[in-house]
Amino acid sequence: MGNKVINSTTAKLGIYEESNDSQLSACLGQVKEMEDGRKFRLCFANGALTAGILVQAPAPNAYDDELVVNTAASVGDKEVEITVTAGHGGYDAHWLRDGYLMVTKGTGCIGTFYKIKDNDAMVASASATIELYDGLTYAIAESDEVAVVQNPYKDVVTGSTTAPVIGVPLIAVTDNYYFWAQFAGIGPGTDSGSGVSAGDDLSHVGGDVITQDGSEDKSIGTAMNTAAANEGVIVNYTGLA
Repeated sequence: MGNKVINSTTAKLGIYEESNDSQLSACLGQVKEMEDGRKFRLCFANGALTAGILVQAPAPNAYDDELVVNTAASVGDKEVEITVTAGHGGYDAHWLRDGYLMVTKGTGCIGTFYKIKDNDAMVASASATIELYDGLTYAIAESDEVAVVQNPYKDVVTGSTTAPVIGVPLIAVTDNYYFWAQFAGIGPGTDSGSGVSAGDDLSHVGGDVITQDGSEDKSIGTAMNTAAANEGVIVNYTGLA
């Protein structure tokens, strides 16, 4: 078995390359799969990133789950007008593009879910319009509530515990550059605990990997070799989406 890519993507970027080509924004989240089982997602960095250190999605705004609908919308409509919650830090126009919206409060429409095509600038206590790719499948009423999340592969940062882990870069990544984050198969990691042994079940903290200690932390993979504290470790990543 060699080192070949076995699927096609529109992102013309190697797994050891980075790029600031804005045209790659249309490819965010695309998967590149190698014949040995390694899988990568195209991401965009919000800050410099380090090879072998896990990265995560941007932390959500605390007010993103309680955006109140201020204008009723019918089945088939592709726009949702909301009032931005007081205290919300706001979003620039287009910030939520290719993110997601779900109805979280209403009658008969809770749980309906859509991909976001675009958004107006969002300012606390002001109204804004969120445009969807698909028409509403259920009507939503004034005073219903929606939640939003931005594209999880846009503005990724060094991993902590404030959002889902996305994967690990194979190279140092420049701020505001596109790159591939590995999320499955055998790849690099760094231990920040007391060391790991081959076969240990691993979780993450602060971008590093540590041995599972029986806590509720999610397993992200298995150590392939033994490594001392603060050393690199080869990981079989099996627990990342």
